[in-house]
Amino acid sequence: MSGARWVFCHSDEVRFSDLDVMGHLNNVAFLVFVESARVAYFRSGAPAGEIGLPPGHGILIAEQKISYRLPGHLGDRIDTFLRPDDLGRTSFRIEFEMRVGSRVIADGYSIMVYYDRAAARPQPLPEPLRARLVADGAREREAPSARAPLTKL
Repeated sequence: MSGARWVFCHSDEVRFSDLDVMGHLNNVAFLVFVESARVAYFRSGAPAGEIGLPPGHGILIAEQKISYRLPGHLGDRIDTFLRPDDLGRTSFRIEFEMRVGSRVIADGYSIMVYYDRAAARPQPLPEPLRARLVADGAREREAPSARAPLTKL
């Protein structure tokens, strides 16, 4: 993950329903905490708490990576830190780190795609969303370079 600063933090408490049979934060519940933080991040920059996407458009998760570092427990206050990172034409990446106090319990990233439901395909990111992500530190993805021609040995 990049060394950029975290631009957003969302706090939530581990509930009994978030636990597995061993009394630890369930691996699926980690992703629910990350989802709550992402939604709070998008709502924090929009008027009246709305994300502000046109009707029929949304943001889908194309990829999710999480590294579990330490267990969470009932009553823990989890701070989930976010920052946008890699920014493409139709997609972007958001990195996250989950902490209980100074302990990092998980980290990873989500790759998000701006999607037109009626057309059933990705669309270019709307300018207001792109501007927010850039303002929060996202870096434009480099265009793929042309392959070097093969040479005979």
